[in-house]
Amino acid sequence: MVDITPVLLDNDDPRLRRAWHPIGRSKDIGNEAWTTQLLGSPVSVRRAGTRAWQGHGEPADAADPIEILDDSAFEVCEQYGLVWAALEPPIAPIPDYPEWFDETYQSDVLTRQTHVAAGIVIDNFLDVTHFSYLHRQSFGRARPVTDDGYSIIARGDFVQLEHDAILQEGRRNSDGGFGERRIATYTFWPPYICHLQMYFPSDGARAAATIVCQPESATSTRVFVTVIVPRTDPGLDDQVTFSRQVLDEDLIIVSRMPDPRLCLTVRAEFHTRADRASVEMRRTLLDFLEECGLAQAADRQEVLA
Repeated sequence: MVDITPVLLDNDDPRLRRAWHPIGRSKDIGNEAWTTQLLGSPVSVRRAGTRAWQGHGEPADAADPIEILDDSAFEVCEQYGLVWAALEPPIAPIPDYPEWFDETYQSDVLTRQTHVAAGIVIDNFLDVTHFSYLHRQSFGRARPVTDDGYSIIARGDFVQLEHDAILQEGRRNSDGGFGERRIATYTFWPPYICHLQMYFPSDGARAAATIVCQPESATSTRVFVTVIVPRTDPGLDDQVTFSRQVLDEDLIIVSRMPDPRLCLTVRAEFHTRADRASVEMRRTLLDFLEECGLAQAADRQEVLA
């Protein structure tokens, strides 16, 4: 008999110490001590100077470096308008967001907090079928979203979902019809990074957004969303406001879940064809956590030797 006892992932799972996690926005961290929680442990950093990160695409040496205080982390770095920390040697680098290195884009970062686990937030972000009932006001989608126009690539270290759908059904478009076609590509990297690239065929417009989570403690997650639009688009502030509305809608629904932890056991839950990205996300995350655990075990053996 197959064991389907649920494996639940907490925010303070010690294997996550071998991963990079965001701990704050670059613009919030100055030369005074910045203390936050990561995986249930306090982390303190400060900027070694007064030059803070100023905008999209700036190289790391354009700002004064971040220092770790009180040996509270193994390593820190600054990337994508965020400061990141790893409590133990990370097993994988922070992935590249291609738009970040393109000077024709601009960006800003918004943040929110929730009591549910980071894995739940990412799992929800990958669910495109809830547009019609959860995001009806923001996405303007009333008809149910199906798995039409839905394709998946899973390569072991990332999962990619492409979804082709009509949004804003009540608005007249340039062709005289209603709705706006959006081709969205979601790329997930473990443990808690998901990058969304958006293309609108009607006018050729492109934009992007990245959601990353800081697992603060077993009962708290800090969510960061980086909004990326072309520099020629004067509506960055409007896009940040829109993204905040969408995130708030997401956090309201996930906060009602009876268990705030992410279930990693695929067979312990009911999944439909439209959950393929979530299923592959769980498999990729499980493999990542296993690799983290093996690295930690090897470290312990080395110390004992």
